[in-house]
Amino acid sequence: MTDVLGLELNRAAELLAREGYEVAAAQVSSKKGVAGNDARVVRVRRTGEFKVELTYAVFKTDVDFIPEGQERTIEGEGAC
Repeated sequence: MTDVLGLELNRAAELLAREGYEVAAAQVSSKKGVAGNDARVVRVRRTGEFKVELTYAVFKTDVDFIPEGQERTIEGEGAC
């Protein structure tokens, strides 16, 4: 089985599916719940001979990413 730890979730699932694995995914997140833009595999667990569960977390890898419904604020804006 290809090592997919750290890969983007869709890419990891695609690689394993090509190898004949049935792939399930489960998301984990911090209590802080920071909005992110990049789902990455943080754990791989075999659940059967040809079944794999990918646990993933969503990270903010794009510093310019703004979650939908939020506005960008500039620190010090309006200060004299």
